[in-house]
Amino acid sequence: MNSKLLDAAASGELSEIQLLLDAGADPDSKDAFGWSALMWAASMGFPDAVKLLLDHGANPDARDQYAATALMKACRRGFGHVAKHLLESGAQVNAKDEFGWTALMRASRRGYVDLVQLLLAHSADMEAGDQYGATALIVAAAEGHTNVVKELLDNGADPEARDRNGWTALMWASSMRHVAVVDLLKSAHINRRNEN
Repeated sequence: MNSKLLDAAASGELSEIQLLLDAGADPDSKDAFGWSALMWAASMGFPDAVKLLLDHGANPDARDQYAATALMKACRRGFGHVAKHLLESGAQVNAKDEFGWTALMRASRRGYVDLVQLLLAHSADMEAGDQYGATALIVAAAEGHTNVVKELLDNGADPEARDRNGWTALMWASSMRHVAVVDLLKSAHINRRNEN
């Protein structure tokens, strides 16, 4: 019955999910990789299935084999409507997977500015670093996501933060030839120096 719930969640089959939950399926059951029904529904972008599972007590902070949460999975795929449900249900916005990645880092890396805004509105930590010390700003700059870089800077992200190799967001953007991002970061550095 629990494996059927996982399949139904991955397919967004609301009536099947409801039927299985009513029959006693565990909303927190997991597959061999540690993915719960909620993780499957979140990663596939089914907000109604996510809400239904949450309403039946699914743990919004359950972890898979790499310690990733449903919120991280939704943010990696750009599903803001799913992330909103999870955050409203108390999902930990600053949870980290075993590589140190947060939901904000995942949304920033993919360029999902609306998700970045949502996460920041829920107090996401912009200065958290992954296992290599890269912050959301560094990740967004390296990928060339101008809109995300601007959003993070506008919310106070540190343009001088460095990863473990000593590289800043500006260095990453320059090395990847993301000219618009380089210009934004240069302005941020100048503004910061003028403030001091």
